[in-house]
Amino acid sequence: MSIARIVSGAAAAALLLTTAQTGQAAAPPNQALARLIALDNNLRSYTANVRADVAMHSFPYLSPTLTGIYYHKEPSKDKIVFTGGVPFIAQQFSNVYPHVESPSHWNEVYVISQSDDGTYTSLKLTPRSAGRIDHVDAKIADKTGELVQLRWNYVGGGYATLNQSYGKIGGYTLVTHQSGHFEDPNYNADVTSTYSNFKLNAQIPDSVFSG
Repeated sequence: MSIARIVSGAAAAALLLTTAQTGQAAAPPNQALARLIALDNNLRSYTANVRADVAMHSFPYLSPTLTGIYYHKEPSKDKIVFTGGVPFIAQQFSNVYPHVESPSHWNEVYVISQSDDGTYTSLKLTPRSAGRIDHVDAKIADKTGELVQLRWNYVGGGYATLNQSYGKIGGYTLVTHQSGHFEDPNYNADVTSTYSNFKLNAQIPDSVFSG
């Protein structure tokens, strides 16, 4: 298998490091989504150190630990730059880190349907524009308003799941830990990531998000 395909599979696993950040509300369709948006409504930006432990259960069966910095800036800018770990994987993860719209923008980019079992509100997010993702399943805890689980379902098969836990950082509720799984016909990987050393309302130039 070529290095490009190896990196492609590892990079796809980086999807599990994404976290849906909050922004200004835009006509949320239900109370749970409104609470999710409101968690950090006044947080303009932040950076955090990231450690990602990747375990690939398919060829090349690598288990690298990657370290880097996560950047978030409202209304909807996100980027992760991995600087430590297996060099070619770290570089590719930095280049292909996927963008996930903030919940405040979900109504703009997704058709949303919902159900509530009394504990969690489950949202089905179907992209308004066709692409690689068929739909995303999002689960919001009714009690806390936290986005505790995401599942990306890909066109043609394959999926990625992400479970999130939160902590109080300077009065804000932010993701501090994630665990997930990526699987398609060619790749199978688990990812566990932690976020630390948060710098809130940091001055982040827009140039960080270019390239």
